[in-house]
Amino acid sequence: MIFSLRKIKNNLIVNIRQLIFRLDEKFPLIGRPLVIGWRFFCILKFITEKKALKFKARLEYSADKLDFDKICWANPQKIKYCLRKAFNKWQNYGKILEGNWDQPGPRFEELDSYQASKQRFLEGKKWEETKFYQRILGYISSGEINRGCSNKEELDERFKKIDLLYDQIKENGYKSKKELYSPQGWLEELEQPLAILDDVSVAVGREGQFLFIDGRHRLSIAKLLNLPEIPIRIITRHRKWMDFRKELIAFSKNYQGGELYQPLTHPDLQDIPHHRQDERLPMIKNNLSVKNGTLLDIGANLGYFCHKFEDEGLACYALEENRMCLYFLNKLKIAEKRKFKIIPQSIFEYQKNKEIVFDAVLALSIFHHFLEKKDAYLNLIKLLKRLKAKELFFESYVPKEFGSRPFYQKYTPDQFVDFIIANSCFKKAELLGKSIEGRPLYKFTC
Repeated sequence: MIFSLRKIKNNLIVNIRQLIFRLDEKFPLIGRPLVIGWRFFCILKFITEKKALKFKARLEYSADKLDFDKICWANPQKIKYCLRKAFNKWQNYGKILEGNWDQPGPRFEELDSYQASKQRFLEGKKWEETKFYQRILGYISSGEINRGCSNKEELDERFKKIDLLYDQIKENGYKSKKELYSPQGWLEELEQPLAILDDVSVAVGREGQFLFIDGRHRLSIAKLLNLPEIPIRIITRHRKWMDFRKELIAFSKNYQGGELYQPLTHPDLQDIPHHRQDERLPMIKNNLSVKNGTLLDIGANLGYFCHKFEDEGLACYALEENRMCLYFLNKLKIAEKRKFKIIPQSIFEYQKNKEIVFDAVLALSIFHHFLEKKDAYLNLIKLLKRLKAKELFFESYVPKEFGSRPFYQKYTPDQFVDFIIANSCFKKAELLGKSIEGRPLYKFTC
């Protein structure tokens, strides 16, 4: 019964819209005010429904600080697939949906619109020479209004605007619709629905994958210009993805003192509170001599450095033995379609009695844990002797952080450096800087 009423209501709305636009076409003096009124009605309806959805989602996900209107910044190359079926972003904006709607459809770069943009901007062809242009012209020639165009002249004018958009983005960088129109106060509420129309919009599937919905010309241009990131707007999310967000927040509160240790790299998760911004990343990146080799992160936590250094072209290995961290580490790897390998064991058990060979190794705020007990201390010595790497990045605790806890050894940073050099293949260490907590970060080389 509810479904039938909803269907009747939707059909009625469609019929009213068609009637208004037919009046506008035949009797502009009468139809134009009705069209303006209709669009204003749609905007108010959208705002009202959006606020209701946000309120409902807040009740269900009360622990989640998610802003359903947020703009995320994402690498355009990460948007690989389109939704399998047509998707009304007005009706689904802000919704949390169940079911199999998130099964990926065609690859974005296989769309004729993307291929046409590639031919136009990289190969120098005219729009008229592309299948995309000819397909739309065919619709218009048969009497159909397509993309707001009813004749060839209007279509050519529309493609000129795409050329202009490409030039603007190439010269001035990519800006969201909200950046272009900075409305204030109550006008922002009226402007936001319009911004949704022009921003690249996506859905987030159950595993965190982005599925393209709208903004094909902007996304095509961003991909062709190889932009590192662009603003995107998330229209809807799968319920399983929202449940995963809820798990992450619960994990941060129950196991990590209220905040995650490091930021998450997935654009839809970066608003989850975290402890470190990670100022260590640029220090390591700027001093890493390995460009396309292997990198081992000892005590990878949720994999922040493996995500980042995979983007730099390294083959990364995330070593982590904590079961809770491993659960999220694997889920986050899947969410971003990463290739790094997860090693679910203690560093002392990994390649036991064999050499551990990598181009670069990260040991960030991890080795001090092995100073607590004599057995762990002796195992650390064995580990350092087995470690064969071109460079090691090591972050040390500072003495005040040991507190009054009993440790087998309490090394100062300088003593720890001497200890590593005395028991490893490394011959020298360079101080790269200090973290916000004052912990020194060193680079060891052979």
